[in-house]
Amino acid sequence: MYLHIKNLGCEKGHQRLFSGVEFSLDAGELLHVAGENGSGKTTLLRILAGLNRDYTGDVWWQDSNIRSHWSDYAQDILYLGHQPALKTQLTARENLQWYARCANASDEQVDAALSTLGLRGKMDISCHQLSAGQQRRVVLARLIFSRQKLWILDEPFTAIDAQGFAPVLECLRLHIERGGIVVMTTHHGMEKLNLQHKTLTIGSAL
Repeated sequence: MYLHIKNLGCEKGHQRLFSGVEFSLDAGELLHVAGENGSGKTTLLRILAGLNRDYTGDVWWQDSNIRSHWSDYAQDILYLGHQPALKTQLTARENLQWYARCANASDEQVDAALSTLGLRGKMDISCHQLSAGQQRRVVLARLIFSRQKLWILDEPFTAIDAQGFAPVLECLRLHIERGGIVVMTTHHGMEKLNLQHKTLTIGSAL
């Protein structure tokens, strides 16, 4: 197994969000993390992304504990949080170009990705002038040239309309077909995505 979670637990303040969470994922698998609001779905994803290290249990990636092999694990993950990670004073193209440098992608690939997400005429507009859905599409355009093995996606379809939904869904399909792994939350309902997947439902908030 590439990703193995064993007896994972986390508290927020003095409130237990979840405990005893366990699952394993291999190449080409998608996990849908489900649960009520406040149950800890985002917290779980942030643990996997290394943004919350106040947890019990273990996260293993390719037979190594991420606590002791963080630098190797970090190179293999792409995390997209619930809030769009953008510099709003920069244009859509400038924001994606920054990420492209990290991914060894060309300017041509940047323009193609933005066009695929329906932003052909919006590339040189400052992101603060874009709608919430358009800002989300700028962020999601990273998926088109991302080659990290593990994608951790928190509500990727938030504010996305039908025009943006289809290309993102295709990115997920291709990533899984290439042997990639996805851990994600979504309110859209997995039946709308029509992707083979596992489901982990974590406990309700106490």
